[in-house]
Amino acid sequence: MQYHGGDIYRNQIRLDFSVNTNPLGMPDSVREALHQAVEEAEHYPDIHAQELTKAVAERLSISEKRLVFGNGASELFHAVLHAVKPSKILIPVPSFLGYEEAAKALDCEVIFYEMKKEEKFSLTERILDTLDESISLVFLANPNNPVGNLVEPELIFKIAEKCRQCDITLVLDECFMELTGKEMTHSFLNQLDEFPNVVVVRAFTKLYAIPGVRLGYLICEQTLAEKIRLQLPEWNLSVFAQRAGVAAIKEQEYVARAVVCIQTQRLFLREELKAAGCNVFDSDADYLLFYSEKKLYELFLQRGILIRDCSNFRGLQRGYYRIAVKSEEQNRIFADVLREIHGNAQAVERMDRMKEESKEKNDRVKEQESAGKNGATAQLVHKTGAVEFVLPGEIEGRSFAIITKELEERGIMIPREQEPVTKRVIHTSADFGYADTLTFSENAVAVAKHLIRTGADIVTDTNMALSGVNKKVLEAYGGMAHCFMADEEVAGEAKERKVTRAVVSMEHAAKLDKPVIFAIGNAPTALIRLYELICDGIYRPAFIIGVPVGFVNVEVAKEMILHTDVPCIVNRGRKGGSNVAAAICNALLYEVRREDAAKRVD
Repeated sequence: MQYHGGDIYRNQIRLDFSVNTNPLGMPDSVREALHQAVEEAEHYPDIHAQELTKAVAERLSISEKRLVFGNGASELFHAVLHAVKPSKILIPVPSFLGYEEAAKALDCEVIFYEMKKEEKFSLTERILDTLDESISLVFLANPNNPVGNLVEPELIFKIAEKCRQCDITLVLDECFMELTGKEMTHSFLNQLDEFPNVVVVRAFTKLYAIPGVRLGYLICEQTLAEKIRLQLPEWNLSVFAQRAGVAAIKEQEYVARAVVCIQTQRLFLREELKAAGCNVFDSDADYLLFYSEKKLYELFLQRGILIRDCSNFRGLQRGYYRIAVKSEEQNRIFADVLREIHGNAQAVERMDRMKEESKEKNDRVKEQESAGKNGATAQLVHKTGAVEFVLPGEIEGRSFAIITKELEERGIMIPREQEPVTKRVIHTSADFGYADTLTFSENAVAVAKHLIRTGADIVTDTNMALSGVNKKVLEAYGGMAHCFMADEEVAGEAKERKVTRAVVSMEHAAKLDKPVIFAIGNAPTALIRLYELICDGIYRPAFIIGVPVGFVNVEVAKEMILHTDVPCIVNRGRKGGSNVAAAICNALLYEVRREDAAKRVD
């Protein structure tokens, strides 16, 4: 029998992937606060929740009078409707079922705006045509649930403006916003002063993994907040909810760690689902929507894993499922079960191919070793035809011709503007895998070339990368290359603070009074520190080349940079290195030089 997500009580399960709460679990400080609240349970809670209100208001830098707290976001949706008393409600679908449930309590018309599968269930400007004076209220989730995609800030602004013109109350559900890592760029909180018709709703439930505590809040214009507050019962927040909220709102480092975990593990789950033949939709949140023709709900349940069957969402049908992003260990268990269910023939075939390639490689090594021992190296060369005469000046050109040919043979298509960078990295490493893993932000190459032309400096995290950058070309455009890793001041400060020299180096680089391109090929801590500086609003790099190599925090650090709005070129996975960082810098420098030389000829 099928149940709603999170129904662990009627299902014998070992892992619950149906509820998308923070994969790090409840913070220790919140758990401790709940234990302490037991002592207060013999008394009524603070009817005004003053301590909680003050803590949240300070965290968000807003007036306490604009805050309304509820027993979870669901209670607040009901309260908003009773305060506004809409005659007609618009809900984009697929979306959270709670909006429609809340609307059923009122005698009002509910209409639905269907997002299209071919548009990846993304909201588009088409919705603006459906907004008119006949509509009283709009529910809109950002990010969407169950899809997980964020609405672009420009479109949210247009919707809010159209709603204001038509006297429509816009309820923005941002319950998952902070888990996207894009709160600074996509939340509507900073624009609320301009829109008295907009209500932003958030919850502690998912963000701090405390669904059993029940705590949510909304922010809106003061007069509307007072009307909404009147719709709520007295003492609707228990002592447990209030104490948990006060402790949780201080856990900003915990939230930052959760975002990194979600971004990394979401990518892992996405690739596993795709490898199993599922159609996976883009997500910015801590969950993934996907489609499969197999009856996965039942098959996973038989193995003790609960996933969300989304067939009861409007706009979706049988075959759509949602899973939460959990811890690495739990996600690997899910992936193992997924492979078992799907009998992933591709994975088996890939493993066999890898074994065969490994055997062939070992055979070649043995053959070469044998030839060397027998003094038959010349015979081996003659036999293989491996040596040919090439003029020194022709070697690089021949190498790039081989790379181009092999890319074509492998069926690998690289966007034109990215070709020089990708090919030079392959040339440096002899590794065609970079064609798949190098990731470029929008217009990354164009942005980097503009920075070089306007005299930006380059900062590396190793002297090896520094020596590899073509400083003559860089200096021709007014730029300089730096590496602060060997500075005595940096070493001393790093030792005193018990941090890596890379961390301190990034802080020193941030003091350069000009745009900086960071080329990181060794230290993931350099990327992590840059991410922290960006998120804290302390410093914004002009461009980041993130290609550190290694095993500890390397993949996570790269994903962190990809989820900022800073222009970047990042190599996903563990591969990279100082040589790769220098190669990317040089590819950009050489392209600028080539293009400018061509212009002079014209």
